[in-house]
Amino acid sequence: MPVVVVATYNIRAAIGPGDPFPAAWWRHVERSRLERIGVIIGELGADVVSLQEVALLTADGEHLDMAAELGRMTGYATRYAAVAGFPIVDPDHGRTIGACLWGNAILSRLPIRTAETIGLPVALDGDLIEPAESDHHLAGVPYTAAPNGAREGRCLLRVDVDGPRGPLSIVSTHLTHVGSGQRRTQAEAVAAHVAQQGSVVLAGDLNAAAEAPDLAPLTATLIDPFAEAGVPPGDPRRASCGLSRIDHILARDLRPIGIEVRREATGASDHDPVVARFEA
Repeated sequence: MPVVVVATYNIRAAIGPGDPFPAAWWRHVERSRLERIGVIIGELGADVVSLQEVALLTADGEHLDMAAELGRMTGYATRYAAVAGFPIVDPDHGRTIGACLWGNAILSRLPIRTAETIGLPVALDGDLIEPAESDHHLAGVPYTAAPNGAREGRCLLRVDVDGPRGPLSIVSTHLTHVGSGQRRTQAEAVAAHVAQQGSVVLAGDLNAAAEAPDLAPLTATLIDPFAEAGVPPGDPRRASCGLSRIDHILARDLRPIGIEVRREATGASDHDPVVARFEA
């Protein structure tokens, strides 16, 4: 029986683990760490790898295309998607010293036929980050007063590949980390896109656990390999970012035959890769 192996990995732009995101974060990017991430990806044994927090940087005139570099290191074909860019401003003197794209990538050993990028919705100015009655620290705060980056552009990247038994769509996405309502709206948009595909695997950092209402548009319609393996929502074996269970691989029209969090990668990012195997 043919098998397809799909992985998802938030690489945190090769700056390594830590909380919160550091000021002048681009100074923490290390090519040696990016190379280690490339080794980790190569050791996953995946046919297709979905990556998040992948940067394309031009700080101080130095060009770093992380997706292209990882493709070169691993020998995978590469597609990259970003729908928003921002200037890189040096906090020491306030001058703009470059620019950055921040997005998702897919690396594939399977032949890629087509690729598509779709921007995901963001909250409106007057929307509340969380309802006023919530115990969240931003409850009742409108997005006009939200922290910087609360409405950064998010997207999905879909590639259609030649699977062992025919066409297969792989969708990589990274949902917002701020606002359950905004995240639910993005999940609905991803679910609507996935519904138009045939056999499909969705792989990415969804910034919520499987049991979260925000993800119901996806978890209600797609197969969860963890659940199929007897690992229920809330189980610590799902943890992929510290104790958080936020990295997911979901599918339709494929039978999962195994899934695991690969914890030997700890230290290269604040996330660990998740790897799933499917009968194709």
